[in-house]
Amino acid sequence: MKDFFANPFSKGQYEYFAARKRQQLRITLVCAFVVLAFVGAGLIVFHNTKNLLTIPGVLMVLPMANFFVTWLALAKGKELGEEKRAQVRIFEDNGLALFHLMYVDEKGKRHFLDHVTVYQNAIVAYASTIQAEERVPAESDCIVRLKKKNINLRLKIYTDWTEYVNRLEEITPEVPEDQVKLVEKAQEVLLGMCL
Repeated sequence: MKDFFANPFSKGQYEYFAARKRQQLRITLVCAFVVLAFVGAGLIVFHNTKNLLTIPGVLMVLPMANFFVTWLALAKGKELGEEKRAQVRIFEDNGLALFHLMYVDEKGKRHFLDHVTVYQNAIVAYASTIQAEERVPAESDCIVRLKKKNINLRLKIYTDWTEYVNRLEEITPEVPEDQVKLVEKAQEVLLGMCL
């Protein structure tokens, strides 16, 4: 039963996104079944909805809605294809890449980042669904939040895959020994700001 609700992948791994969508949908459906079971049992036993069995069913509606809203937010994002993944595989192999992050800014707005590369000088991201007017506020919000955690890295979000890959070609995929902890801390903080 635990495997039915669990996500075997860590946030930021390529496989996490699809598994998380399935997980949220499963939990939503189980919650919906529980709601229907309690309300249905109340109707069968008492022949109306004004009974004690309806209360747990009604209380289950809010968690069900929360899981469903998360699933809807994840459904808006697209999985990065295997072709694109292969183009940036070296960053994944070196532990610099994070995949399919749902970044939540200070105002609660969600921004889907298809691929993120964290290295010793900056963070660069590819976001296929971010609108041009959302890009700069999302970058600024993330930079400010990173600075609050003593991580002084800038962030640049690209909406064009070719531009993003060209930028990655300028980056050395190996991190110097003295910068490994900075990269790991930046990844950890960034993951903490994402669903």
